[in-house]
Amino acid sequence: METIEASPQFKTTSLSLPSPTATHTACLSGARLQIRCLASLEIIRSAPLPPSHDLRNSRLAWSPPSTSSSGISTPPRRAPTPKSNRILVADDETTRVFDLRDEKWNAVISNGSGGMGKNVHVEFGRTEEEVLVFSGYASKATVWCLKTGRAVEIRDPKFEGKGGRGWGYRLASEEQGRSQNGSGNGARGVLAILCRTAGQDLLLILAPRTYAVIKRVELPTIDAQGLKWSRDGRWLAVWDSAASGYRLCIYTADGHLYRTISREPSEDTNEWAVEGLGIKTVEWVPGGEWLAVGGWDRRVRILSTRTFSPTVFLDHTAQIHIPSAPVYTEQVDSLGVRTYVLTPQPATPPKAQAEKNEGTLMKQGISISTFNNDGTMCATRDDSTPTTVWIWDLRSLKPRSIIIQHAPIRSLTWHPTISSLLLIQSMQDSPTIYLYTTHTLSNSSLSSRHGSETGTAEPPAILDLAPKIKKPAGSLPPKWDAKWLPTSADKKPALAFGHTQGYILLWPEGKDTILRFENPDAEGEESDDSLYDILTGRTPVPRLRDSRGGSESENEERGFQGVDVDGSEMEMGEGGIQMHGDSTGNFEDTFRERRNRVTRGTSRGTSVFDESGMDEMF
Repeated sequence: METIEASPQFKTTSLSLPSPTATHTACLSGARLQIRCLASLEIIRSAPLPPSHDLRNSRLAWSPPSTSSSGISTPPRRAPTPKSNRILVADDETTRVFDLRDEKWNAVISNGSGGMGKNVHVEFGRTEEEVLVFSGYASKATVWCLKTGRAVEIRDPKFEGKGGRGWGYRLASEEQGRSQNGSGNGARGVLAILCRTAGQDLLLILAPRTYAVIKRVELPTIDAQGLKWSRDGRWLAVWDSAASGYRLCIYTADGHLYRTISREPSEDTNEWAVEGLGIKTVEWVPGGEWLAVGGWDRRVRILSTRTFSPTVFLDHTAQIHIPSAPVYTEQVDSLGVRTYVLTPQPATPPKAQAEKNEGTLMKQGISISTFNNDGTMCATRDDSTPTTVWIWDLRSLKPRSIIIQHAPIRSLTWHPTISSLLLIQSMQDSPTIYLYTTHTLSNSSLSSRHGSETGTAEPPAILDLAPKIKKPAGSLPPKWDAKWLPTSADKKPALAFGHTQGYILLWPEGKDTILRFENPDAEGEESDDSLYDILTGRTPVPRLRDSRGGSESENEERGFQGVDVDGSEMEMGEGGIQMHGDSTGNFEDTFRERRNRVTRGTSRGTSVFDESGMDEMF
């Protein structure tokens, strides 16, 4: 197994940022921006940054996927695949944009001497030709056009734009996208943004390209906390602060108030008609039929988008007594070995500890609610029990399983395309992540690969990455971060994991085999044509070989699941990925092999890292 480590003279780097189409990954290494191709794992671009650039307060952002191409005079033979072609690097004063298609092209956006504070957030706008810059103190948001140099200022945004809070572009369906921009990659059109002037919350709906005001709405909220477009672009949800009561406003796409939603009558109302705090999180469920609202009352209300009335309640109880859902608890022994044990019910998860400056105030409310890509599964976290993950099956309207971690939950992320994979990350010093796999009825092929056919819930797989990545230098606790690479559903899942000084790429099930056609005398252009003829059925499929030179059947017998950078065989190591209830680190306990051991035998005595795909560190 080959490991490429970062050079020790690099004092400041940043975690890699995968592109939205999983074709490239970008990171800051020293005073250079490095772009790495994920197909060849080679650095294809290394752009120097000026000495005036602030590396410690830098931010990277990829452009939205686009089908445009530079320098192509004739139309392509096949429909182009959408790709993210531009990336920006921003600090407090300056934003620099680079183009992967043209090394000589770049753009610089300077804050200037008359700026209204620092640049607190920078993001690409509707297309790769627009950059959205939020200034400090919520003074303004500026949309820059990289083609014309024109700028449009939006005064008094309510929030600073981080995490998309208080603003968002309308997402269109595939048919609407073709009619608007000639492609089917989903149009980013109308911009909705929350503003506040003279103590009044405002909703501005701005037109694409020109950003002219289409609608200016005075909101009935006291202190609006955010807005979110529905996935089909038909609705816009705006919710009030939790201290102002339970109030959710649903607007149409043209800015008309459709319905105001309040909480159902409760027995907890006191003599002053106060029911406690209101809304904490709002999420649109994939499919466009449901809206999930997480409240401070530890309940998730799922509303139907036909009537916007609650149809399902997901309650998080202090004591777990659900016989149909297993409860797994993570345990760590004195040697740091992590395992899961089945906990008898009723079970009581650990409570949140009050902060020093909070006195006896208890944390509570649904702070995380995330759904898989087909809207059949939901993962939630209640702040009153921060170490507990509730995984709900929305088809049976029951919890599938409940997982009690050793450390508080930091993030829950479903795979962008594989609906059965959930990434769990905890707040802990050790570089450990957890992968939960669930059975998905909507896709039988994926179910056979990524879940049990019987639908029996199993604990997450524990991936201990300590042998593969070192802790960052310094006395501060490391801040580990993990991101899915947005690969397609027919590809094996991949992760980027690391900290502020380095990262690794991880394939839990092994890499996809890179196939090469045997045609040594063909030119590059002729090779592309022959591949097109093969894919369209004009010519027969030739014999395939992977990067090691062996045939597909030979490599399957040898157990190869991926290729290294140089195509050499992977070495056997002594480290191991710890799985539930077993810390032996045998080959059969890898994330992939545990799901295939029913159908084929396993070989023992080899390292789990040999097949994990964790063979690249940067």
